[in-house]
Amino acid sequence: MKRWIIAGVVVLVLAGGVLALTLTRRAPAQTAQPPAPKTVAVVKTDLTDVREFKASLGFGASSEVTGKLAGTVTWLPSPGTAVDRGNTVYKVDNRPVWLFLGDTPLWRKLDKPGIKGPDVKIVKDNLGALGYKLGGAPDEFTQATIDAVKRWQKAEKVDESGVLDPGEVVVLPGKVRVEAVTAKLSASGEGPLMTVTATGKAVEASVDARDAEVFKKDLKVTVILPNGKETPGTVRSVSTEATAEKNGNGEDTPKIAVDIGLDTEVGDFDSGPVRLRVTSTAKQGVLAVPVTALLALREGGYAVQPQEGGLIPVKTGLFAGGLVEISGGGLAEGLQVVTTS
Repeated sequence: MKRWIIAGVVVLVLAGGVLALTLTRRAPAQTAQPPAPKTVAVVKTDLTDVREFKASLGFGASSEVTGKLAGTVTWLPSPGTAVDRGNTVYKVDNRPVWLFLGDTPLWRKLDKPGIKGPDVKIVKDNLGALGYKLGGAPDEFTQATIDAVKRWQKAEKVDESGVLDPGEVVVLPGKVRVEAVTAKLSASGEGPLMTVTATGKAVEASVDARDAEVFKKDLKVTVILPNGKETPGTVRSVSTEATAEKNGNGEDTPKIAVDIGLDTEVGDFDSGPVRLRVTSTAKQGVLAVPVTALLALREGGYAVQPQEGGLIPVKTGLFAGGLVEISGGGLAEGLQVVTTS
């Protein structure tokens, strides 16, 4: 930077003589200009909300099997045993108690023709699936049904009475895996005996109730396994009851249980921590800026600041990947707005 000097001479007349002074003046230093603010362009893009949640790999929610047959428990399966339609679940007085698939338990003795109801339909559906021919209405206990029951009992090597008591059959929604056996041999056949789960591996998540809206039945998710590999999954159910769980600060936080089925096999992993990646709320062709371009207004809400001109109030939408959806008058794709980074 060049500096210039002005030299001058001041002559003072003093008593008895003349004094000459030379004066020197420097120009003031030039003030540095502030750097121009950093800007970014408003873009039109597609936004997708991607979130991750902690979860656990296992076999899904368990249910309890309660015995209803009077007598002594004489046989119990081992944990991990798979039980399918028509298989023995346990034995009382050495008599098998079988598994039927369905959604209606047997609640009465089926012992004579003419009985009608959903429990009869369960029996006929299962015997039919096991290869026994039955006649009459789907929900009517007929003589042909009794004959089929006798043939089935003969094949199972039990008394061929043609009669079914409620305690002789356990009705569950599908094939099950024995999770744990809670009863012991010689115990009463009436009461809790074991817990069972579905046979397929599943994922359970306990999510904050505020995030429950992210999960819907049949939603496709990505499960990240303990080894980092990814596998697809499908939400099977979302609980409608919130339970309180302690957070890191010891405070009660409402949680919702989410059950996810795995769409593919996951190898040797039976249990362990996993993560869920959920993609939702896709927005297409929206205007967006980096979150750092938002300015909080004193009166509430947000605005962006164009490179030239005043503030433009905006309405925010989806936040995703460091961007935020914005809308409002005066916005256009390519508009340069100030950002803090």
